[in-house]
Amino acid sequence: MKGLFLCLALLLPAPAAAYPHDAALSSRLKREFAVQLSSSAVGRELYARLEKAPKYKALRVLVRRDKGDAFAWFDPDANAVYLNSKFILKFFDARGFSGAQVVEVLWSNKKVRAELVKYAHPIYLHELVHALQCYLYPEYRQDAGANPLEFEYEAYLTEDMYIHERMKAAPALLRDFIRGSYTDIYTDTVFGTYFALSLDPDKYREKIRRHYEERLGGYLSMHEAAEKRQAGLADSKILAYAGGRVGEYARDKKALARLRREKSAYAAFLEDFYKSRWPAFSADALLFVGGIALEEKNYPLALDCLAVADANAGSYGLPPEALTALKTKGAVAILEAAAFVRDEQARMDTETLAQHLKALERACGVTGRPFPEGLRDLRAANYPKAMLFYSEKLSIEKDPARRDYYRENLDFFSAGAASPQD
Repeated sequence: MKGLFLCLALLLPAPAAAYPHDAALSSRLKREFAVQLSSSAVGRELYARLEKAPKYKALRVLVRRDKGDAFAWFDPDANAVYLNSKFILKFFDARGFSGAQVVEVLWSNKKVRAELVKYAHPIYLHELVHALQCYLYPEYRQDAGANPLEFEYEAYLTEDMYIHERMKAAPALLRDFIRGSYTDIYTDTVFGTYFALSLDPDKYREKIRRHYEERLGGYLSMHEAAEKRQAGLADSKILAYAGGRVGEYARDKKALARLRREKSAYAAFLEDFYKSRWPAFSADALLFVGGIALEEKNYPLALDCLAVADANAGSYGLPPEALTALKTKGAVAILEAAAFVRDEQARMDTETLAQHLKALERACGVTGRPFPEGLRDLRAANYPKAMLFYSEKLSIEKDPARRDYYRENLDFFSAGAASPQD
């Protein structure tokens, strides 16, 4: 992909001070993303809702560089979805291009644009959900200056349902990713929450909350926004009457009333959205991903999807056939994983072996099955090595997400090494 991007850029004139192709590129990207998204029921449903919002017709899709970690973002003031050119260049393994050159390359070459759309479409869909939220609930977004955390609960579930639908229709990309034969920065990102599914919607939302509140500094909830506005209104009433600005106070009061109506309406929508979609979707996704992981011999992922779901399936009102399928596949995953470790242990490095044993231990623990008898000595020998491995990784890592991963593993293997199984 680097060659495709680079060869075309060499034919372009020197970048101008402005981006003259913004409008044309926006039109093409908006149309080409729509073709991708509309090939799924989830995408068509989203577009049906967007078409009812007058502002959507004027929405633009712009390419700009941002130093932050966002692959894309929606700006309600500009009514635009921005794609971060920093990550576009990483995707194409290209460097040294100005913002104007990136815009020109994407505008002028259909193949380059198609490659971007082919892999970035779930991220674009996520931002379209935010656009719709801002159209429908503008008072909160304007008050907080950012999306409320609740908006992310809807956006991620919509994105994951969309990914699931697309992967079931054409699972080749999922298979390649699971077996480790293909990845790119967009695919790696969009599979993140999809692979982190459970049957428990509270755990799913908690992962989202932790990501935004602990790593990104926090999002304001709709409840907090209303409380904040109420506190400010109480102070402004005194100042308004003292300074002769009664009209301004009246406008603020009406704005608070609109915010409360939006809060109530969105809370009802979100509750129904999860209640109506979650149980069937989560069970089907876990069975689907776990089944493919099992076929591709990615046992840690298979166990996380199938065995853990097996343990919790009875609590979520699943249909009998879904419950039976999860329990059967969960049991098979544990048996196959144990056999795989016995056969391949000599060819595994410390981390690979540790992750397989960890997945087996967690799966056996939550399903009430005994840890495989023939692997107990191997576990006792491996866990201290894994503890040292992750301790060293943690001591030199700067990235917060990787530090969290190394810390979680260090804690797990430290606890396991201190309390060997009988």
